[in-house]
Amino acid sequence: MKFGIFYVLECPDHDFPRAYREMLEQVEYAEKLGFDEVWLAEHHGSDYGSMPSPQVAAAAIAQRTQRMRIGIAVSNLTFDWPVRIAEDYAMVDVLSDGRLDFGVGRGYQPQEFRNMGVGDLQGASRDMFTEALEIVRGLWSKPAGQPFSYHGKHFDLEDVDCRPTPVQRPTPPIYIASISPETLDLAADQGYNMLVTPTLMTMPELNSFVVDAKRRLRDLGRDILDLDFPMNWQIHLADTEQAAVDNAREALTWYFDAALSAVPQGPDVPPTYERYAELVSATDEAGGITVDGLRDGGVVYVGDPDGLTRQLDALHDETGLQHLICWMRFGGLEHDKVLRSMELFAEHVMPRFRDRAPVVPRALREHPAPETTSLPPSLLVQEDTMGYLPVENDRSIYFEHHRGSGRPIVLVHGWGANARAWDTTLPALLAHGNEVVTVDLRCCGRSDKDFDDVSIAALGEDVVRLVDHLGLDRPVINGWSLGGAVATVAVAQLGDRASGLVLTGGASPRYTATDDWPHGGSVDDVEGTLAAVAANRAETFRGVAAAVCAQNPGEAVLDSIWDMFMAMGPRGDDSLRDLATVDLRKEMAALEVPILLLHGTADAFVPFSAAEAVRNINARAELVEFTGVGHAPFLEDRDRYLAALTGFLKR
Repeated sequence: MKFGIFYVLECPDHDFPRAYREMLEQVEYAEKLGFDEVWLAEHHGSDYGSMPSPQVAAAAIAQRTQRMRIGIAVSNLTFDWPVRIAEDYAMVDVLSDGRLDFGVGRGYQPQEFRNMGVGDLQGASRDMFTEALEIVRGLWSKPAGQPFSYHGKHFDLEDVDCRPTPVQRPTPPIYIASISPETLDLAADQGYNMLVTPTLMTMPELNSFVVDAKRRLRDLGRDILDLDFPMNWQIHLADTEQAAVDNAREALTWYFDAALSAVPQGPDVPPTYERYAELVSATDEAGGITVDGLRDGGVVYVGDPDGLTRQLDALHDETGLQHLICWMRFGGLEHDKVLRSMELFAEHVMPRFRDRAPVVPRALREHPAPETTSLPPSLLVQEDTMGYLPVENDRSIYFEHHRGSGRPIVLVHGWGANARAWDTTLPALLAHGNEVVTVDLRCCGRSDKDFDDVSIAALGEDVVRLVDHLGLDRPVINGWSLGGAVATVAVAQLGDRASGLVLTGGASPRYTATDDWPHGGSVDDVEGTLAAVAANRAETFRGVAAAVCAQNPGEAVLDSIWDMFMAMGPRGDDSLRDLATVDLRKEMAALEVPILLLHGTADAFVPFSAAEAVRNINARAELVEFTGVGHAPFLEDRDRYLAALTGFLKR
């Protein structure tokens, strides 16, 4: 695995000589510590970044270092004439003796476009970027002295040349900065390596984008193990987690305030930049950015080296991460704190991953079905992190096992969903050190689709089998929606081998109303839903997905929920039919473990009154109310949901 450092060179106090001096000192120190590279970002005209010409800084760094590669992350190709860009960075490659890594992007901050005289062209930036990159590559890769011509929509060149030519032939390595899904598509389609960052998205979102891009590149014939996808991550390490949070809080708050104020937003967002405006609106609706929220979402890592090691282990497995760029000087963070963070990383984290072999992302690995119905000592693949467990004849369920030293927790999804439902919850649990298991129920996700028995009882027994198979020590079982009934069955069977039950909008102990349970709809309502599914599966599931959240979560979230439903086999419909008649009140009353109810007052599927009634059945039940939230509090009020869940797990 390779490790770098990164600079935007934010300078809130406008002491630019100090900022440049500190950057150069940190780069020299990074080379002594064993970091492989430094990456530099281009920005113009604001406190957000004070490096308008990374090529100048790169030339200075080339003279102060001997070994480190010098990366650009990125050169904004829409801000300058592409011939000038090709010439400048060819000089850097020559002065550094072939150590340049050339990252490119199209820019995104409207004020920068205006500063550079192309404010009216931001909407065309994607086309301009593509043409400019073709020109730079063409000038670098042609034989020296041979004229180069290009006739495009935005650039027109006739018989031009580039002096000097780069040392690295045919070109220095080229990376595309990929924040938006569209740019990831561009990189995947054209076969470039990609620079990625969770700065303006959560880590699960980024992981999904990276895996999808690698899948497309694989399908185009590229070897996934040869791909280089550096991830740029804001990281601060200290000797203790609390010290790290205290150190970084002010700098992170300043940075994200500056970043969100700089992105396109409002009614006049240029075409292809709509994602940024959606991000700002979502942040405003959520009450703004908090450091705790950034940490829980995996947007940043702030903590101690052990916690970072656990997260990198997970990222290496999930996305094949083999190249990490550490953004340690963010928001003008004090020089001594940055140096200490670098030291801790080099001493405690870097050695754990130096010799880590590249792996294919776990979602892209082959999973042959087991050939036997017996349970051998281990059916896990990929070193016990994921696998298939036979549960009915030769049919298997899929699970993922994330190691940790803290309390184990099994996350059980709802009807029609799968393990990906927990992608916004999983990073926070891993960051707290928990051992986490997610599972695709029968007929869902990657599990087999042709089970004979899809009853709630069978699904609950599967969870017990999985707990036994993995040897989990007194786990907490957390069930969402229909998964709440499954979790209740599992905890009832586990008895004192479980340590707690969590119902997240849980359809337990009853989903439908009876004379003595006036909560929920009717069995006929369920049959009506299933009839609609049978008549028009896609349209009905789209409507169900839209009803999950009380407020519109945006098209991306709706699409992800709908995709999960569409991945469920038709036999899975019968699990909802069974739920309509299951009554677990006796089992609920007999439970002798703590019970946590996490429930939205605006839940359209399981009424809030049902959660309130659980407290009358079992005195150990504790209810956390999410006012105005619908059926998925882990999506709609994520920070508070995670605080309640992790607090419960610490007891």
